[in-house]
Amino acid sequence: MTTTPTGDAETIEGLRAEIARLQALINSPETEDWLTGARLEAAHQVERYGVDHDAGKTPWDWFWLIGYLAQKAASAQAAGDAFKAKHHTISTAAALLNWHRNLSGSETTFRPGINPAERGIHDTP
Repeated sequence: MTTTPTGDAETIEGLRAEIARLQALINSPETEDWLTGARLEAAHQVERYGVDHDAGKTPWDWFWLIGYLAQKAASAQAAGDAFKAKHHTISTAAALLNWHRNLSGSETTFRPGINPAERGIHDTP
């Protein structure tokens, strides 16, 4: 029988609690603080969809994604759902943030194509 020192079990539980806290942070929509919400949503989009989801995406795909998300914001506002409207303005901003990060080369995990180097996008050291 293997025994675990008391400190190890407490450390593992502490790590599990921290993982749960961080997952809740990026998987819960922030609708009041727009800048914080956009950053959190950008992280959520990367974690949820990642590189494989964007394989083959062109600049026009980014354009249509932004338009689709902005349309969701407008539709929610027109329907009187301010919470969803604010959330969708933030998800639109997050997609723009991920696109900008990709264009600048600062973040390439959420990329618009199979081979970013062919499009002049290179990982920074």
